Amino acid sequence: KKKRKKDGWLAEGIVVKIVTKDLGKDFFKSKGVIEEVFDTFGAKVKLLKTGKKLKLDQSHLETVIPSVGRKVLVLNGAYEGSIAVLDKLNVEDFSVTLTISKGICKGRTVEDVPYEDISKLHSND
Repeated sequence: KKKRKKDGWLAEGIVVKIVTKDLGKDFFKSKGVIEEVFDTFGAKVKLLKTGKKLKLDQSHLETVIPSVGRKVLVLNGAYEGSIAVLDKLNVEDFSVTLTISKGICKGRTVEDVPYEDISKLHSND
């Protein structure tokens, strides 16, 4: 199934990486979890290492691809909103293979999902 991609991909509970240098070297490439999404493109991000909270625009963030076997949230496409397990990284074409782990499509394997359409789900372990 093809579903038109939306511009705003932020979602609560995902891990993101700060990619803007405008905040200084202490924040550049830091990872955090989105605690709140506002105005489609804005997020309150709690940094994983320091616990500091920042309000950032989506353009200052990028998705985080976890290691194989970890849970992700699908942010865009036909399976948007689904929780899945990362099965395989396809480095050559910047995509992943997933198995949906919750919802109506549970157990379905989905191939060739672009990196930017998923992000690591935050867990406390």
